[in-house]
Amino acid sequence: MRASLPVLVALAALPGAARAEILSVNVPVANFRAGPSTSEPVEFTATRYYPVKVLEREDGWCKIKDFEGDLAWVAGRLLARVTTVVIKVSRGNVREAPTTSAEVAFQVQRGEVFKVLGRKGRWLRVAALQGETGWVREDLAWGMTKPEGSGGAS
Repeated sequence: MRASLPVLVALAALPGAARAEILSVNVPVANFRAGPSTSEPVEFTATRYYPVKVLEREDGWCKIKDFEGDLAWVAGRLLARVTTVVIKVSRGNVREAPTTSAEVAFQVQRGEVFKVLGRKGRWLRVAALQGETGWVREDLAWGMTKPEGSGGAS
């Protein structure tokens, strides 16, 4: 069994292998393509702050999966380690404070993206591109990993 450990380590270090990580679009608009080349057709476009899970890397390109499960390729230079989320429910409220009893600051729809400014328990402090800020419950959004130790009842 010991002989297999170096093989596993070597496989993990291959250029195409990527640890699944969530990155975000860091340009005004990014093209997501059918393959790792600008000659491949555009499958969809996304705006700044759109989070994606990187599954694989190849020659400066990233194969990604988005919150809807769509797979595509995007130039790695268009992504950055910015903590962002996308709203995954049809409609939701962003509140003035991290509680359901707080006033609604504004409403959001599926697919809207936000930069995450902070966290308080199950609530995320978010900012829209237009500058609006507020609090949204993490279960309404996709793109953040839960902090360690948050799996139990509160």
